[in-house]
Amino acid sequence: MRCSFLACLLAAVACAAPRGAHCAVAILFEHQNFEGQRLAVHDVMPNLDRTTFNDRTESILIRDGVWEVCTDAYYRGYCARLGPGEYRSLDGELARRISSLREVRGAPPAGPRAPLSSRPHALLYSEPDFRGRELLIEDPVVADFEYLGFNDRAASLKIVGGAWLFCSDADFRGRCRTLGPGDYARLPGDIANRISSARRVEESPSYQAPPYRQH
Repeated sequence: MRCSFLACLLAAVACAAPRGAHCAVAILFEHQNFEGQRLAVHDVMPNLDRTTFNDRTESILIRDGVWEVCTDAYYRGYCARLGPGEYRSLDGELARRISSLREVRGAPPAGPRAPLSSRPHALLYSEPDFRGRELLIEDPVVADFEYLGFNDRAASLKIVGGAWLFCSDADFRGRCRTLGPGDYARLPGDIANRISSARRVEESPSYQAPPYRQH
C-alpha cells in the first residue's frame, strides 16, 4: 500500500523510536502546508537557537501528545498548546516565532481554539460529546489513520467546511459515510470508533449536518 508524503514521514519518524517507547513527535516545517526544510522533535526542545530552526516554523505536524510551543527559549514568552493534528498555517502569534517546545505529558487535551483557518477541516475526538483526545485534519486525503495514532478511535467529530467521506478501513474501503458541515456529538454505530481513513469529497456541499449519507 502506498502512503501519502505526510503518512510516510510520520511512519518513518515513529519507527525511529525504540520499540515500546513513547513515540510522541512534533515535526516543524519552514513554510506553510508542510513545505521547505523540516525538523522532528521528540519530547523536548528548550532552545531552537541551537538548531537552524529558531523563529522559522510556519506549519507543524503532531503525531501524538499535547505540545506546548513558545515564542521564547526555555518555554517563555507567548505559549500555546497543540494537540495531535495538522497545522498547515500557524497564526500570527506563532508564525516564524517558535523558539522552544515540549510535550506536556499527562496534560488534558488542548482547549477550545479559535478558527484555525478558512480551509475546510475536521476535528475528531476519541470520546462522545467532543471529549477525549482530539485530532485535526486539514489534508484533503488521509488514507490511513494508523500513521496519526488515531485509528479506530473517533467517537465524535466536527466538520468546518466541505463534505468528508469517512471509512472504516484504510484506503477508503469498508463501511463509509459522507458527512457535511456540523457537529456530530455521537457517530453512528457503523463508524463510531472505527474510522480508518477520510477524504474531502466536496468543496461546497448543498446540505448541512445530519442526516448522514450512507455508502
